[in-house]
Amino acid sequence: MKIAIFGDIHGNLEALKAVLQETWRLGVTHYACIGDVVGYNANPKECLDIVRNMEMLGIVKGNHDAYTSSDEDLSSFNAQAAQAVEWTKRQLSEADMDWLRKLPLKQHCYIQKYHVRFSLVHATLDNPDKWGYIFDRFMAETSMQYQWTPLCFFGHTHTPLAFDKSDLTIGGTYDEIKLMPNHKYLVNVGSVGQPRDRDPRAGFVTYDPEERIVQLHRVAYDIEACQKKIVAAGLPIRLSERLAVGR
Repeated sequence: MKIAIFGDIHGNLEALKAVLQETWRLGVTHYACIGDVVGYNANPKECLDIVRNMEMLGIVKGNHDAYTSSDEDLSSFNAQAAQAVEWTKRQLSEADMDWLRKLPLKQHCYIQKYHVRFSLVHATLDNPDKWGYIFDRFMAETSMQYQWTPLCFFGHTHTPLAFDKSDLTIGGTYDEIKLMPNHKYLVNVGSVGQPRDRDPRAGFVTYDPEERIVQLHRVAYDIEACQKKIVAAGLPIRLSERLAVGR
Protein backbone atom coordinates (compact mmCIF):
# COMPACT_ATOMS: atom_id res chain seq x y z
CA MET A 1 0.00 0.00 0.00
CA LYS A 2 1.29 3.46 -0.92
CA ILE A 3 -0.79 6.60 -0.46
CA ALA A 4 -0.30 9.88 -2.35
CA ILE A 5 -1.47 13.00 -0.54
CA PHE A 6 -1.66 16.19 -2.57
CA GLY A 7 -3.50 19.50 -2.76
CA ASP A 8 -3.39 23.22 -3.48
CA ILE A 9 -3.90 22.29 -7.13
CA HIS A 10 -5.48 25.65 -7.86
CA GLY A 11 -6.68 24.89 -11.36
CA ASN A 12 -3.22 24.03 -12.70
CA LEU A 13 -4.00 21.21 -15.11
CA GLU A 14 -0.45 20.76 -16.38
CA ALA A 15 0.89 20.32 -12.86
CA LEU A 16 -1.91 17.97 -11.81
CA LYS A 17 -1.37 15.70 -14.81
CA ALA A 18 2.37 15.61 -14.16
CA VAL A 19 1.82 14.70 -10.50
CA LEU A 20 -0.64 11.93 -11.30
CA GLN A 21 1.69 10.50 -13.93
CA GLU A 22 4.45 10.43 -11.30
CA THR A 23 2.19 8.71 -8.76
CA TRP A 24 1.45 5.98 -11.29
CA ARG A 25 5.19 5.54 -11.87
CA LEU A 26 5.74 5.26 -8.13
CA GLY A 27 3.11 2.57 -7.78
CA VAL A 28 0.68 4.59 -5.67
CA THR A 29 -2.41 2.58 -4.71
CA HIS A 30 -4.52 5.16 -2.82
CA TYR A 31 -5.06 8.92 -2.85
CA ALA A 32 -6.07 11.71 -0.48
CA CYS A 33 -6.40 15.46 -1.03
CA ILE A 34 -6.01 18.43 1.34
CA GLY A 35 -8.15 20.77 -0.78
CA ASP A 36 -8.02 23.91 -2.89
CA VAL A 37 -8.72 22.17 -6.15
CA VAL A 38 -9.63 25.53 -7.71
CA GLY A 39 -8.39 29.12 -7.68
CA TYR A 40 -5.54 31.15 -9.23
CA ASN A 41 -4.97 29.17 -12.45
CA ALA A 42 -6.96 28.73 -15.64
CA ASN A 43 -8.30 25.14 -15.58
CA PRO A 44 -10.50 24.88 -12.47
CA LYS A 45 -13.22 22.84 -14.19
CA GLU A 46 -10.83 20.31 -15.68
CA CYS A 47 -8.96 19.83 -12.39
CA LEU A 48 -12.20 19.51 -10.45
CA ASP A 49 -13.47 16.85 -12.86
CA ILE A 50 -10.27 14.81 -12.48
CA VAL A 51 -10.25 14.97 -8.70
CA ARG A 52 -13.99 14.37 -8.33
CA ASN A 53 -13.73 11.18 -10.40
CA MET A 54 -10.82 9.75 -8.43
CA GLU A 55 -11.39 7.21 -5.67
CA MET A 56 -10.17 9.05 -2.59
CA LEU A 57 -9.50 7.86 0.93
CA GLY A 58 -10.42 11.39 1.92
CA ILE A 59 -10.65 14.94 0.63
CA VAL A 60 -11.25 18.21 2.48
CA LYS A 61 -12.26 21.74 1.57
CA GLY A 62 -9.74 24.53 1.05
CA ASN A 63 -10.41 28.24 1.40
CA HIS A 64 -10.56 28.79 -2.37
CA ASP A 65 -12.98 25.88 -2.66
CA ALA A 66 -15.10 27.48 0.08
CA TYR A 67 -15.11 31.01 -1.33
CA THR A 68 -15.70 29.85 -4.88
CA SER A 69 -18.77 27.84 -3.86
CA SER A 70 -20.33 30.52 -1.65
CA ASP A 71 -21.23 34.20 -1.53
CA GLU A 72 -18.83 34.92 1.32
CA ASP A 73 -17.14 38.30 1.44
CA LEU A 74 -13.73 38.33 -0.28
CA SER A 75 -12.28 41.24 1.69
CA SER A 76 -9.80 38.90 3.40
CA PHE A 77 -8.31 38.00 0.00
CA ASN A 78 -5.78 40.10 -1.85
CA ALA A 79 -7.04 41.66 -5.07
CA GLN A 80 -5.45 39.03 -7.34
CA ALA A 81 -6.86 36.09 -5.38
CA ALA A 82 -10.31 37.70 -5.23
CA GLN A 83 -10.31 38.31 -8.98
CA ALA A 84 -9.35 34.68 -9.55
CA VAL A 85 -12.19 33.48 -7.30
CA GLU A 86 -14.75 35.57 -9.19
CA TRP A 87 -13.41 34.32 -12.53
CA THR A 88 -13.42 30.72 -11.30
CA LYS A 89 -17.08 30.96 -10.25
CA ARG A 90 -18.00 31.73 -13.86
CA GLN A 91 -16.24 28.58 -15.11
CA LEU A 92 -18.09 26.11 -12.86
CA SER A 93 -21.59 24.62 -12.98
CA GLU A 94 -23.96 24.55 -10.04
CA ALA A 95 -23.19 20.84 -9.65
CA ASP A 96 -19.48 21.69 -9.42
CA MET A 97 -20.23 24.35 -6.80
CA ASP A 98 -22.38 21.95 -4.84
CA TRP A 99 -19.62 19.33 -4.78
CA LEU A 100 -17.13 21.88 -3.45
CA ARG A 101 -19.65 23.19 -0.94
CA LYS A 102 -20.22 19.75 0.58
CA LEU A 103 -16.57 18.92 1.18
CA PRO A 104 -15.75 18.56 4.89
CA LEU A 105 -13.33 20.91 6.61
CA LYS A 106 -11.39 18.05 8.19
CA GLN A 107 -11.48 14.28 7.88
CA HIS A 108 -10.15 11.24 9.71
CA CYS A 109 -9.14 8.35 7.47
CA TYR A 110 -9.01 4.82 8.84
CA ILE A 111 -8.21 1.68 6.88
CA GLN A 112 -8.71 -1.23 9.23
CA LYS A 113 -7.16 -3.81 6.91
CA TYR A 114 -3.82 -1.99 6.94
CA HIS A 115 -4.10 -0.47 10.44
CA VAL A 116 -3.74 2.98 8.89
CA ARG A 117 -5.00 6.12 10.62
CA PHE A 118 -4.38 9.69 9.55
CA SER A 119 -6.18 13.03 9.35
CA LEU A 120 -6.63 15.65 6.67
CA VAL A 121 -7.21 19.39 7.01
CA HIS A 122 -6.49 22.28 4.69
CA ALA A 123 -5.38 24.85 7.25
CA THR A 124 -5.52 24.14 11.02
CA LEU A 125 -7.31 21.54 13.11
CA ASP A 126 -8.25 23.96 15.90
CA ASN A 127 -10.21 26.36 13.68
CA PRO A 128 -10.38 24.79 10.22
CA ASP A 129 -12.90 27.37 8.96
CA LYS A 130 -10.72 30.35 9.93
CA TRP A 131 -7.99 29.47 7.42
CA GLY A 132 -5.02 30.11 9.69
CA TYR A 133 -1.47 29.48 8.51
CA ILE A 134 1.05 27.11 10.10
CA PHE A 135 4.61 28.30 9.55
CA ASP A 136 6.34 27.46 12.85
CA ARG A 137 6.24 25.04 15.77
CA PHE A 138 4.13 27.36 17.93
CA MET A 139 1.34 27.43 15.36
CA ALA A 140 1.80 23.69 14.85
CA GLU A 141 1.46 22.97 18.57
CA THR A 142 -1.90 24.74 18.71
CA SER A 143 -3.25 22.67 15.83
CA MET A 144 -1.80 19.44 17.22
CA GLN A 145 -3.77 19.84 20.44
CA TYR A 146 -6.78 18.87 18.30
CA GLN A 147 -5.03 16.06 16.44
CA TRP A 148 -6.43 12.65 17.42
CA THR A 149 -4.42 10.57 14.93
CA PRO A 150 -0.64 10.03 14.89
CA LEU A 151 -0.34 11.68 11.49
CA CYS A 152 -2.10 14.67 9.94
CA PHE A 153 -1.57 16.11 6.46
CA PHE A 154 -2.34 19.76 5.69
CA GLY A 155 -1.56 22.51 3.18
CA HIS A 156 -2.66 26.13 2.67
CA THR A 157 0.81 27.74 2.90
CA HIS A 158 2.04 26.00 -0.28
CA THR A 159 5.28 25.31 1.58
CA PRO A 160 6.32 21.76 2.55
CA LEU A 161 7.08 21.69 6.27
CA ALA A 162 6.77 18.95 8.86
CA PHE A 163 6.39 19.02 12.65
CA ASP A 164 7.23 16.18 15.05
CA LYS A 165 5.84 16.17 18.59
CA SER A 166 6.95 13.84 21.37
CA ASP A 167 8.01 15.68 24.55
CA LEU A 168 8.85 18.74 22.49
CA THR A 169 7.72 19.94 19.07
CA ILE A 170 10.35 20.34 16.37
CA GLY A 171 9.88 21.13 12.71
CA GLY A 172 11.20 22.42 9.44
CA THR A 173 11.75 21.42 5.84
CA TYR A 174 11.99 17.76 4.96
CA ASP A 175 12.59 15.26 2.17
CA GLU A 176 11.75 12.05 4.01
CA ILE A 177 10.31 11.33 7.45
CA LYS A 178 10.67 8.06 9.30
CA LEU A 179 7.63 7.90 11.59
CA MET A 180 8.43 6.87 15.15
CA PRO A 181 6.06 5.23 17.65
CA ASN A 182 4.42 7.54 20.22
CA HIS A 183 5.18 10.60 18.14
CA LYS A 184 2.66 12.89 16.51
CA TYR A 185 3.33 14.32 13.04
CA LEU A 186 1.83 17.29 11.21
CA VAL A 187 2.95 17.36 7.58
CA ASN A 188 2.40 20.05 4.96
CA VAL A 189 2.35 18.30 1.59
CA GLY A 190 3.36 21.32 -0.48
CA SER A 191 1.44 22.52 -3.52
CA VAL A 192 0.68 20.95 -6.87
CA GLY A 193 -0.37 24.12 -8.63
CA GLN A 194 1.39 27.10 -7.05
CA PRO A 195 4.50 26.25 -4.98
CA ARG A 196 5.84 29.06 -2.77
CA ASP A 197 9.15 27.67 -1.49
CA ARG A 198 11.27 28.93 -4.41
CA ASP A 199 11.04 25.55 -6.13
CA PRO A 200 8.63 25.90 -9.08
CA ARG A 201 8.11 22.15 -9.45
CA ALA A 202 4.80 20.65 -8.38
CA GLY A 203 4.87 19.04 -4.93
CA PHE A 204 3.12 16.13 -3.20
CA VAL A 205 3.93 13.40 -0.68
CA THR A 206 3.64 9.65 -0.47
CA TYR A 207 2.99 7.69 2.70
CA ASP A 208 4.05 4.07 3.01
CA PRO A 209 2.31 2.70 6.14
CA GLU A 210 4.29 -0.54 6.20
CA GLU A 211 7.67 1.19 6.02
CA ARG A 212 6.35 4.10 8.12
CA ILE A 213 7.85 6.61 5.69
CA VAL A 214 6.48 9.92 4.41
CA GLN A 215 8.38 11.21 1.40
CA LEU A 216 8.24 14.54 -0.42
CA HIS A 217 8.26 14.48 -4.23
CA ARG A 218 8.80 17.29 -6.73
CA VAL A 219 7.77 17.05 -10.37
CA ALA A 220 8.61 19.29 -13.31
CA TYR A 221 5.70 20.30 -15.53
CA ASP A 222 4.97 22.58 -18.49
CA ILE A 223 4.92 25.91 -16.65
CA GLU A 224 4.90 27.95 -19.85
CA ALA A 225 1.69 26.28 -21.08
CA CYS A 226 -0.04 27.08 -17.79
CA GLN A 227 1.22 30.67 -17.89
CA LYS A 228 -0.14 31.22 -21.38
CA LYS A 229 -3.57 30.01 -20.29
CA ILE A 230 -3.60 32.42 -17.35
CA VAL A 231 -2.81 35.35 -19.64
CA ALA A 232 -5.36 34.26 -22.24
CA ALA A 233 -8.07 34.01 -19.55
CA GLY A 234 -7.47 37.61 -18.50
CA LEU A 235 -6.38 36.63 -14.99
CA PRO A 236 -3.80 38.83 -13.20
CA ILE A 237 -0.40 38.61 -14.87
CA ARG A 238 1.26 38.16 -11.46
CA LEU A 239 -0.42 34.77 -11.15
CA SER A 240 1.40 33.72 -14.30
CA GLU A 241 4.79 35.19 -13.40
CA ARG A 242 5.02 33.65 -9.93
CA LEU A 243 4.82 30.08 -11.24
CA ALA A 244 8.28 30.25 -12.81
CA VAL A 245 9.95 31.29 -9.55
CA GLY A 246 7.94 29.25 -7.07
CA ARG A 247 6.77 32.23 -5.00
